[in-house]
Amino acid sequence: MTPLQRATRRLAAGHRLNTTHLIGWVTEKHEPKSTLARSAVLAATGWILWQTIGRTPGILWAVVLGWIVAAWRTTKPAPAEKTAPAPADTDQQSIARWIIQRIGDRPGIHLAELYPAMRDLDGMAEHDDTALRSALNELNITVTRSMRVGDVEGRSGIRLKDLTPLLSPARKTTPSPDGDAGQESGERPESAGEQRGEEAKAA
Repeated sequence: MTPLQRATRRLAAGHRLNTTHLIGWVTEKHEPKSTLARSAVLAATGWILWQTIGRTPGILWAVVLGWIVAAWRTTKPAPAEKTAPAPADTDQQSIARWIIQRIGDRPGIHLAELYPAMRDLDGMAEHDDTALRSALNELNITVTRSMRVGDVEGRSGIRLKDLTPLLSPARKTTPSPDGDAGQESGERPESAGEQRGEEAKAA
């Protein structure tokens, strides 16, 4: 569709809308007396305008131009709604999303598998197990004392179901006073020796 065709259609639509609005104003109250009175006002205005044009034909162009402008403005496109930008991930949400990608379709991931992958992240190549575990604790990432992933069980790891709630923007976590953040009751926190030996188990 050419620009001229679009403009013509817009003016035609505006003409119809303005006519509809004018008729709606006449019959707005749905009362015979009101409708008759408004019809009389409209007729008188039209008669006066017609007489004026008869004496001063140049006014006709002003009337036509005014109607065209009104039709054009009536069909002015509504401004596009501005959507609020999605809030950026927090550090906790970023690492949770990254770990979820490592987990894939499994129920979770053992720390023995996660730690080597974490060392590939920027600035973490020299971190030992203790430093990596401390980083998880600071971000309140729940570490389960003993869990099964595939055929391997009895090792510490992170469960998928503990990570997915963290991706909610309204989610707020606070450090647990005992053990790891979010540690479920009944789960025993790892000792420092268990943390250091985690990768040795996987060997």
